Amino acid sequence: MLKLRKTKTTATLILTVMLTLSYLFLNTLVTSPASLCPLIFNFLRRRQLNFKSFVVKTGHIKEQRERLPNLENIIWPEREYLPSPLGAPGTRSLPLGAQFSRQQMRTLWNLFNTFANVMEELGFSDRWMLYGGSLLGSFRHHDIIPWDDDIDVLVDNEVRPALWKKMRTLLPNYVIQKCGRRDKLSSKLIVPNNSSLDIDGSRILNNYGWAWPIVDIGYYISNATHIHELATANGRYYDYAKSDIFPLLLRPFYKMWAPAPRNTFAFTMQTYPGDGNCSSLTWSHAFEVGIKGQSVPCADLAERYAFVERSPLYSPVKEDGDSPEVLDWVRERLIRGGKVLHEIHLVAPRAEAHVDTYALRMKSKP
Repeated sequence: MLKLRKTKTTATLILTVMLTLSYLFLNTLVTSPASLCPLIFNFLRRRQLNFKSFVVKTGHIKEQRERLPNLENIIWPEREYLPSPLGAPGTRSLPLGAQFSRQQMRTLWNLFNTFANVMEELGFSDRWMLYGGSLLGSFRHHDIIPWDDDIDVLVDNEVRPALWKKMRTLLPNYVIQKCGRRDKLSSKLIVPNNSSLDIDGSRILNNYGWAWPIVDIGYYISNATHIHELATANGRYYDYAKSDIFPLLLRPFYKMWAPAPRNTFAFTMQTYPGDGNCSSLTWSHAFEVGIKGQSVPCADLAERYAFVERSPLYSPVKEDGDSPEVLDWVRERLIRGGKVLHEIHLVAPRAEAHVDTYALRMKSKP
């Protein structure tokens, strides 16, 4: 009888330990206590079970996204909003300040989600990526840049006809328009465009006939080694090494895992200066006019806006070599005013773990 009781006790203890480890394993990728990381991720390193979950290898990634941590279940900072819609009488935005009313921001994300869903439906989730200010936003804020006024994506030019064909079936709720070598995706029109009602939809606030809020769609062509953006950006054309881009990796972009270049830091450094300044818009996508810009040290905005703080999840091991381009686990904490809002563990080039929080450069060695 005593032996049977000991056997039951041992079995219960083993089951409890197994359940605890299972719970920790499933929840450790987001907002996990730091003390648990070495245990869980050494296990991950041996098994490589989730490492590949961040790598975009096919055009359909819905199920892959669903296996990653749910970004809707973590803490996000409160946004700043305009008190009334941009375009309404008396409403204007300020440099380094909000560009959207509450509903205009909702429209923007609805447009982005629609675009991503269409690309998924078409099997093209490996043919587009975050780009420009939106890529910088994901890297630096896990979100759009707080003072940005659109979302930028870059798409393989070969799928442009199929994208257009699908988007036409969504009229009039969604409208895609050509803008030279780019396209603009907007929502159903609000009439009159100066309505003070904060409702879903886009407004024509410029002389070109393009509505806003928008998703700005750029296109690229490619050869064996590089991709070439078809339209100019910042007054010039850009070419990017495929080795910095493919395979694409999934990154947090507000509450969605979105495709991004494999080496986001190296990619972004080609279009943004590697200094510690945060610069406001110099072009309004709502009104399509140049505006006066402003630049301040990003650290000066640390109390107002949240920034991503990076570190290695654990020490690198010898067998992977010393290359900073090797993919590894990186800890990304979203902090504001010294307070951690959330923590995400993801896969990125090892060097990205050492990028400064408030500057596009490597941290200074102590």
